[in-house]
Amino acid sequence: MARKNLFRKVMAGVLTGAMVLSLSACGGGKDTKGEEASDNTPADSTQESSAESDTEKPAEGEEQAAAPAAEIEDTTINIRVMNEYRNLDRVLEKYQEMTADDPLMSNIHLNFSYVAGGDYKDKLSMALVAQEDYDLMFCGSWHGLTTFIQQGNFADLSSYFNNDAFPGLKSAFSENFVDAMTSYVLMEDGSYKKGIFGINLASYYEDSRGFMYREDLRTKYNCDPITDEESLLSYVQTVVENEPDMVGVSLWNFFRLDSPWYSAKHDNVYTQDNVNILGDQTWVYVGLSEDGKTVLNAVVAGDSEEEFAKMPEGYQYDFITEYTKERTKWNPYLSPTRGSTDAVEKPAVITYCPLSEYESKVKDGKANNPDAEFGFYVIEDAQRNKEEGAVICDMATNNWLVVPEWSEKTDAVMYFLDWMFGNQEAHDLFQYGVEGVDWEATADGGYKQLEMSEDEQYFMPTYSFTLNPTYIRDSEFVSGDADLKERFAYMYDESTYQLSPLAGFAFNPANVETQVANVSALSNELQLTLSMYDAEEAEAKINTWHEEAVKVGLEDIRAELIAQIQAFLDAKNAN
Repeated sequence: MARKNLFRKVMAGVLTGAMVLSLSACGGGKDTKGEEASDNTPADSTQESSAESDTEKPAEGEEQAAAPAAEIEDTTINIRVMNEYRNLDRVLEKYQEMTADDPLMSNIHLNFSYVAGGDYKDKLSMALVAQEDYDLMFCGSWHGLTTFIQQGNFADLSSYFNNDAFPGLKSAFSENFVDAMTSYVLMEDGSYKKGIFGINLASYYEDSRGFMYREDLRTKYNCDPITDEESLLSYVQTVVENEPDMVGVSLWNFFRLDSPWYSAKHDNVYTQDNVNILGDQTWVYVGLSEDGKTVLNAVVAGDSEEEFAKMPEGYQYDFITEYTKERTKWNPYLSPTRGSTDAVEKPAVITYCPLSEYESKVKDGKANNPDAEFGFYVIEDAQRNKEEGAVICDMATNNWLVVPEWSEKTDAVMYFLDWMFGNQEAHDLFQYGVEGVDWEATADGGYKQLEMSEDEQYFMPTYSFTLNPTYIRDSEFVSGDADLKERFAYMYDESTYQLSPLAGFAFNPANVETQVANVSALSNELQLTLSMYDAEEAEAKINTWHEEAVKVGLEDIRAELIAQIQAFLDAKNAN
């Protein structure tokens, strides 16, 4: 359905050109700067709030930016976010004040609603089928973003980015970020159509993944500072020997430890969510040529020497099984009841923790044990050493804003987003609330939440509406710790990242759907991520899995994956 153009007059050439967008998850976290969406369900599943245009006076001292050379009809855009917001009305009133004298923005009014995370996927699917009256919605990658885009549900927003008529979007979304937001849609004839079918919400391009540990226990037992995996293991061994009521390592996401997930990409060997089609038990690694334009092979644990021989130098052996076997040295420090559905894990000496979650986890830890002190250890060497360009990834998180294709208010939506992402003050309004009421800026450019009851506090699930890497304010917790502040600054710095050549790729399983289901079922039985075996047992389990996987279609999957990635790279590099 063609959308209605709301322009009365438009600057010549305003909506020309096309940029592109990414569909893969890269990162996560749950603080207000870099959090990913949670499916936690509030008591009320749905609530609405709206702003009308009856306020004339602009905010005191507010300088209005020059309006775009366009006029827009008086309109209300309907916005749906995931999970509950609170006390939004005063923010909407402030928005009215700030835009009252703007001839364009004063005509754009906002009507919000939310749906709880547990219900969101079903409600989103229903909204798309029924073409419900929404103009801007949250959509998580796990909700089926790629499929929805493939089906044509979302408007192509390419013309609004890198466009001088939308300076707010241009300043908030760097060229790298716009490239990372690139979606390549596979057409029936095998060609690819590219476009921006969603807007990625992120404060950083990849979370720094690591472990939080008990600094007070490290000093109590005179352990060396934790600077590498050897000192980390020594610390765990020492504390476990002296603290019988603790286990060494919390198992959640332990499989990331010392894996080639990050490091191999610097040698043109890639595993990431968008090619990891058989699940976390059996990662697929794709080898590319040095220029990143040609697929050399795709390998899994247990493959033959002939398969690995096609990979880039340094990876021409079963490095995947080697890693799995090497990791078993940690088994004595894992919970002996792991894998049991009714087991309650003891407190752990080290616990997996993305940097974005560190503040909340420390606060929870100190609530249970006020005397505890904590530290943070980054898993991957290059990130721990703060090397430039250390992280090669999709530079895109799981969280997206989308405009339904049938909306007749796309221009109004994009002018509002251009305003919200146009400067720090506008962004802070929806991110933190009204300055001086909900929060105040600190001298170092951070923010301090003002004290009030939880019922009175403004809250927005920022992962589903506001996050952007251009607008960062550190909390008091981060600002008060020089080392931690430096660690966050590194995570926010765009020079920390390189865009993966596979960014934007999405595997279409249609031709091998049965084979993928069969091999994945075998993979799910392995329990390798639970480290249930010693080194020899792990290798034997992998070899058995591989033999069975070949019988049910592993080679068909490999051939299809290679063919699709090569077609994707050819299309991407043709432009």
